[in-house]
Amino acid sequence: MRTAEEIYNDIQERFRKKTGDEPGVVLGLFTTAVSEEGENIYRTIENNKTPHIWSKLEGKELDDTGVWVNVPRKVGESDESYRYRMAQWKHLKEGATETAVSTTLLKPTYAANIQYVPLTNGSGTGTCYVIPKSYTEENIRLSLQEAQEKVKRIGSAGTYVDYIIPEIRPVSLEIYLETANGDEAAIKEQLTSQIKTYVNSIAPGNYLSAGEINKMGVNLPNVDFYCVLSLNVDGQQISGTKILQQIDSKFIFDSITWMGEQ
Repeated sequence: MRTAEEIYNDIQERFRKKTGDEPGVVLGLFTTAVSEEGENIYRTIENNKTPHIWSKLEGKELDDTGVWVNVPRKVGESDESYRYRMAQWKHLKEGATETAVSTTLLKPTYAANIQYVPLTNGSGTGTCYVIPKSYTEENIRLSLQEAQEKVKRIGSAGTYVDYIIPEIRPVSLEIYLETANGDEAAIKEQLTSQIKTYVNSIAPGNYLSAGEINKMGVNLPNVDFYCVLSLNVDGQQISGTKILQQIDSKFIFDSITWMGEQ
């Protein structure tokens, strides 16, 4: 928001540039009046951009806001008590909406996972992170549609929800494998299938772990030596043994480079 002083200085500078002269006393007083009114206009615009800031309302304006959200003032209730009761209602409403939305998003048909995060852009907002079971154009469309329909059935009419398909983060590995008596091709095929399923099913908030992938190989029969040499995400080797699956991205299995005795 621009202040009266900023507006005044701007008008003065524009006058100097256009005329080459300094404003006189009368013009200076006029500019001051215009600047102060300009600040009032900016302040009014800012206040109307945030009508949800009901904590500053009082009297009839507070009553009108309460009627709008179906929380009318009780007989004889003071502004202070009324604002406190509306604050409690707001917190309970948002908590109930989050629980209801999260519950209805369980076990989706087209998506592998849908996670709802409330208050991502302030009060009355939320974001659904939709992870499709496959990243084909058709399945992405069906996954988004499924999430929107589920939230629409249960969400509050006043809640604005964004729907986001997380960024794909390809996962590749280098694995050392030795087998003397086993079918190496069959072992590699089995391990590739298990690792692909594991990587693609990691939910937000869980870790992609090299240790878990190691367990898959060392427990197989006829495997003499098995070790994950490197775990790479987005083409870069991770520095530790595990990496967190963020909510706004999705690990997708890419490839395995097999190493062994030459």
